[in-house]
Amino acid sequence: MLPGDLNIDETTQIIEAIRAGCVDAFVVEEREGHTVYTLHNADLPYSTLVQRMQQGAVMLNTAGEVIYCNVSLSVLLGTSVDTLVGTRMQDLVHADDRKVLQQLLETLQHEASDGEVRLLRPDGKPLWVRLSLNPLMRDGSIIGVLVTDLTTEKSYTELTARIQRVQDEERRNIARELHDSVGQLLSAVIMNLNALQNGASNLSAAQSKLIEDSALMVGEVSKEIRTVSHLLHPPLLGLAGLCSAIRWYVDGFSERSHISVQLDMPSNLGSVSPEIEIALFRVVQESLTNVYRHSGCDCCAIKLQAEQDWLRLEIRDEGKGMPKNSESAESSGVGLRGMRERVRHLGGTLDVDSSGKGTAVIAMVPLNGPASRESRPSV
Repeated sequence: MLPGDLNIDETTQIIEAIRAGCVDAFVVEEREGHTVYTLHNADLPYSTLVQRMQQGAVMLNTAGEVIYCNVSLSVLLGTSVDTLVGTRMQDLVHADDRKVLQQLLETLQHEASDGEVRLLRPDGKPLWVRLSLNPLMRDGSIIGVLVTDLTTEKSYTELTARIQRVQDEERRNIARELHDSVGQLLSAVIMNLNALQNGASNLSAAQSKLIEDSALMVGEVSKEIRTVSHLLHPPLLGLAGLCSAIRWYVDGFSERSHISVQLDMPSNLGSVSPEIEIALFRVVQESLTNVYRHSGCDCCAIKLQAEQDWLRLEIRDEGKGMPKNSESAESSGVGLRGMRERVRHLGGTLDVDSSGKGTAVIAMVPLNGPASRESRPSV
């Protein structure tokens, strides 16, 4: 601030703070702009703070070379600070992720940026990290980078993905057993009841009615088992693809819930991996269950479309929204948290926007494997 903006008491307080060592630097607003004045040894607290950070800290010049890094980064990469200084940041990044780094640097011209890449240790072992980039000089000549180790986070994600794969395989096996074994046995029971009813002329009317009712009940049980089997693992996913499986599920959902679902999907999505198909199908299942439980409305809309190299799935309703604790709710073995983990493992994102005017669930999944956030089309 300008000296003229200060009263005597404020000026006295500032001087006392400087004398007490509570101020490392101060900013003076001049006509030409802001000027920073540092006090004697004022950089010591900041350098000590950076050196003691658990996160890695890097300063890059315009050529992308490391001109400073703290000890935490050297420990993270298993090398020395002297070795890292002078190295190009690009050379520290895995070859497949250098495009991501370039995108982060380009974004930095307009705003701060962050993204996930793999850094390489001297032994060639990759290390997943999150880079957070900020300009430290107005002219962009110095760039500050914070490096966060994602090893634990990635391990948790991988474990969750493995558990989900095991669950999917178990659902597939149970569905096959219900359809092939239990379903066939029930069909045989129905045939026996029909034969008994048709061949026994000496049965009383009450006995005939019991056989008829039993056949009807066994038929209903068979139908329910077939529905459960399809919900556990829709056979149409492997036979006819994601769009057909969604249409089949929506038809049954609308019939049972009396909720109208408007579908907007292409006739042919092209080649989509089984992992993407099952993940997006589970998103539809969970989202429609939440519409039934929480929205209070009698209609919703599902839109599935390909955007560049991404698949975008949106389920939207105009109901009263979900309660705050619904994030942890689970249905069909999969909750919103599980959906996010599925989509995230595929390199995508899942966003939930819920308010008194309705809820929108938007899943974005890359068709060609994990991609950077910068390459994702806007939601």
